[in-house]
Amino acid sequence: MVEFVEGPIVEVGEESLVLALGGLGVRIAVPARTVASLAGSDAAKLFTHLVLREDGVELWGFATREEREMFVALLSVPQVGPKLAFRLVTALPPAELAAAVQRGDLSLLDGVKGIGRRTAQRVMVELSGKLAQWAPPAPSPRGEKAAVVVKALTSKVLGFPAAEARRAVEKLLRESPDAPIEDLIRRALTLLAKG
Repeated sequence: MVEFVEGPIVEVGEESLVLALGGLGVRIAVPARTVASLAGSDAAKLFTHLVLREDGVELWGFATREEREMFVALLSVPQVGPKLAFRLVTALPPAELAAAVQRGDLSLLDGVKGIGRRTAQRVMVELSGKLAQWAPPAPSPRGEKAAVVVKALTSKVLGFPAAEARRAVEKLLRESPDAPIEDLIRRALTLLAKG
């Protein structure tokens, strides 16, 4: 496999670049955002994936390893070829795509040109457990509760220092993790007032 290519940019297309590599001009399909990010650059380094087909060879390039890995993961989905996988990676950065799959957000996926509802569902089913590395971690209910209470305690009205507020909330959540937010705020105020 060709891990990456690096060289002077000879030609720029809407979703492609031609790089001069050892006396050859190599056309590489790249997302439009990558083309835009390289505007004004003389050279590029792209992480690549080579696809051999009966009718030719295609080289797909990406600005980051994560984009390429997402592309390869999408190729593992039945009936998703390089063009559809490329469209998804072009439309959604890896973290956004992984989060959409985790949330089950079909509308985001089938909103991508060429991706119908069935294909979006297939992507969700096939990749649901495989994309955790790119998705932002979902906050736990306990973490969300703690964040709300700390925010209330550190607001302009109450004005407690963030570090003290966090310590108090962590202590209270250890003692009673199922306490409602209002109760936690009241108890935290008492705890912080004692100093």
